[in-house]
Amino acid sequence: MRDWRGIGFQVLFLFPAVAFLAVFMYYPIEETFRLSLTRSTGLGDEAYVGLQNYARLIRDAEFRAGLVNVLAWAFWSVMIQIPYSFFVAYSLCLYRNRFTAPLRAIFFLANVLPSAITAMLGSFMFAPRYGVIATLAARLKWTWLQRIDFLGDPDLAFWSVFAVATWAYTGFGIVYLMANIEQIPREIQEAAEIDGANRWQYAWHVVIPMLSYPLRILAILSTVGSLKLFDLPYLLTRGGPGYATTTLGIILYQQGFTNWQYGRAAAIGVVIFLLSLVFTVAQFSIQRKEGELR
Repeated sequence: MRDWRGIGFQVLFLFPAVAFLAVFMYYPIEETFRLSLTRSTGLGDEAYVGLQNYARLIRDAEFRAGLVNVLAWAFWSVMIQIPYSFFVAYSLCLYRNRFTAPLRAIFFLANVLPSAITAMLGSFMFAPRYGVIATLAARLKWTWLQRIDFLGDPDLAFWSVFAVATWAYTGFGIVYLMANIEQIPREIQEAAEIDGANRWQYAWHVVIPMLSYPLRILAILSTVGSLKLFDLPYLLTRGGPGYATTTLGIILYQQGFTNWQYGRAAAIGVVIFLLSLVFTVAQFSIQRKEGELR
């Protein structure tokens, strides 16, 4: 006999969570897909246009540049920011002293700063005439460095913004990896030392394999965050010069809130959603296959 009272109790407590997801997650996703198939300005009637918004995006040079930029940002985030986070986290755990806790707080501080302040600090660093780098170059009489416009040169703007983002975003990865490294039993490190492994061999052969899941989580967060990137490039360069630092998020903002092209903005949102979904599913699928092989 079924315990209807228990089932009713479970439904009662699950209903708020399901209702919250339906109202604030599933309905907005469905509405975004629907809106992407229309021509809408947010005012007046909508006109169904099918896949025309997507076709226009494919022909749009700015959209193609933004797509390339976010994919490149995702690639370099995984290739640079995650190894950097692991190196700092492992070094802080390995050479533990009274400065470890303050350094952990210092690295994480950039992660909790508002994006506007982070962008202000980045501008203060890279400003062409009165920035920190330009002032230091003038003091050292390095005229070649003083002439470089880090945020105004199309060849350097992407990497300048990426450098600011690396400083701002890796704090979470450092603290997250430190928490996982500290949970590795001390006996495992002692056994590796008895077998003759030095500290960096221990990191390569023991720590990294044991942190495969946390590292994969960071890779997913970095990839999805790159696809949705908006704040720092917009605040630092407005997506310029040209299309050097434009992102899908910036284009979505311009189409939806500047040009009032809600249908086209929704189409960009669908592209970001689908790319994020594909990369996330692919990452977890790879992990499941590796687990089955083991």
